[in-house]
Amino acid sequence: MKTSRVVDDRLDAFARETLEACDAVLVRAWLVGPGDSCATCAMRPECPDQRACLHLVASVGLSQSLEGPYRRFPIGARRVGRVVIDRKPYLERGDLAARGIAEPAWLAVHDVRSFAAVPLGEGRGVLAVFSRRFLTETDVRLLAFAARAASHGIGDATPPPPRDARPVRGEMAPSRPPAGPARTPASPPELIASDEPRTLAEIQREAIERVLARTGGRISGPRGAATALGLKPSTLVSRMQKLGVRRPE
Repeated sequence: MKTSRVVDDRLDAFARETLEACDAVLVRAWLVGPGDSCATCAMRPECPDQRACLHLVASVGLSQSLEGPYRRFPIGARRVGRVVIDRKPYLERGDLAARGIAEPAWLAVHDVRSFAAVPLGEGRGVLAVFSRRFLTETDVRLLAFAARAASHGIGDATPPPPRDARPVRGEMAPSRPPAGPARTPASPPELIASDEPRTLAEIQREAIERVLARTGGRISGPRGAATALGLKPSTLVSRMQKLGVRRPE
């Protein structure tokens, strides 16, 4: 797994933008890494495979610490771990305490009303958001899109689960997605940190514009913008129309 300061700064900057855009109290990012702390990990009983786990690499808001009981998180466990396996966004609103999202007292004190977790890259990690407002499905879709762009090309993909992996806390055991043909993506877009709060739509627009500039306006093909952003060409064109993004001249 890449652990360079450039990668750390990149995810930290995106986490800070997300904190402001989502009116969040805490945003954290984990990337897949080796199972290096199994002997002392508080979550080992929930870990179906000690070969790899999620490493906490960014934390902004109420806590900037990368230590604590969640510095390592089992792949496939709870909501955060499942997002890495399923590679789909997760959104929970309302009575988060009843759903075991976090400690009831902590949620109440900080008036947390929504929890969202979105994939980073293709099984490379997860971004978790605790927000004061009721996030909509559109909010989370935009966040997932921006997260995909911000994390493209960093970290390691989720390793396949062992054959004897068992379900965790009643959930289905993780399964490996079917392998597809290798692709050579375009250079990943880098989002610029800003002192002014930005909406997720603005973050998304910037990501599309920057990757289009790097691909010379090309959308389709192995080196096109759609491949770099992990989208179908038709989906990217639709997003561009909604956001008012034009191909560079």
